Formats: sequence, C-alpha cells, structure tokens
Amino acid sequence: MKLKVGKTTLTLSYPLACVTAAVLILDTSGKVLLCFCAALMHEGGHLFALRCCHTPPEEIKLSLFDAAIIDRKKQLHPFSHELAITLSGIAVNFLSASVGWVLYSIHPHPLLKVFIAAHLTLGIFNALPVDSLDGGQALLLILERFFPPDRAERLLLLLSVLILLPTAIIGFWLLLVTKYNFTLLLSALYLTSLLLLKPRKPHRKTSAKKPQIPVS
Repeated sequence: MKLKVGKTTLTLSYPLACVTAAVLILDTSGKVLLCFCAALMHEGGHLFALRCCHTPPEEIKLSLFDAAIIDRKKQLHPFSHELAITLSGIAVNFLSASVGWVLYSIHPHPLLKVFIAAHLTLGIFNALPVDSLDGGQALLLILERFFPPDRAERLLLLLSVLILLPTAIIGFWLLLVTKYNFTLLLSALYLTSLLLLKPRKPHRKTSAKKPQIPVS
C-alpha cells in the first residue's frame, strides 16, 4: 500500500495495516494503542529533524517489525545534523516520558503510567549501541570520525555481539522463569538476524603493481 505525501512516498505493509486495525477494534484498554503511538512519535522525531535540515525523506517504509526512512541525501548532511537526525527519535521518547511524568504527578491516571513506560522502554532500547538501532548508528557516526569506515563497522559489529549475546541469554532465562515473557529474547534474536542478514560492503584490496617492461 503506497501513498504520496508531498515529495515523500509512504509504503505501508498489509500485515501492519491488519494488526493496526485489529488493535483499534480489540484493544479496549488503550494500552497497546499507546505503545503504537510511542513508536509513531519516535519516527516522527526523525521526520521532524529531517524537515528542520531541509531534507525531507524520499520514502518511508512501515512494516510490522521495522520502520525505514529512506534519505538519499544522507551523505550531504554535516556531522552535527546527521547525529541530530539519528538521535531525534530517542529525544522525542525521553521528552514525552518526562512530560508524562509531570502530568502523572498532577493527575495519576493509569494510562499515563503506560504512556511513560512505553516511551522510556522504546527510548532506552533504541539508545543501545547496537547496529540497526539509533544508538548504534550514532556510535558509528562518531567512530567514523576517528577510524576508517571498514574498521568503524567492525568495531560496531563487535560491540553489538557483546551486547546481544548476554541479552539473549537473559531473555531466555526470563522466559524460563516467567513461562510467558519472551519479549527480550525475541528482540535480541530479531536484532541478531538483522546483523547476520545485513549486506557487508566489499573492502578494497590493495595489490602490488606489476613492473612494467619497457618496449623498445
């Protein structure tokens, strides 16, 4: 399903559309809807930062497990702008959680606790220095300031593995203890699959030049 919004193409997957419709119909408590809103506000933070940098994205792809903002002018952004765009989604989540906490201190409504928890969880999760997450992309930008791109990617890959491996173990232990809480394990396995399936850029190999034989 594709929609054209100005110069941006919005692609919405059918599974996501079906799940969203089911949530709107079946979620009478409003808790799941608040989690969806937290995710949309996160992506809205990226879009707002892109708009502030005068580079609206060419395409936005929303699927059941991923949201991709295609910015083909990424290489044209200065370092400070690119870092701000990368971290803007996390900033929106933490700012929203702070506003929710203030509102909860004034009027302690149960849904405000869900609102705060959703934004805090999403913000902390995306802040992890793992490839494919905002924290990992921000760290990669910083590493590329000090190291060649191929070495920076290897360092990020190593750090991602060091974080995801114990996270998967803790998630598996949590599943065994609670018998139902598989969220952490599923998240770790999903991010690990993204690492394994991510195409790697071929590195240039330097070869010694063959001596040229002068022709008389």
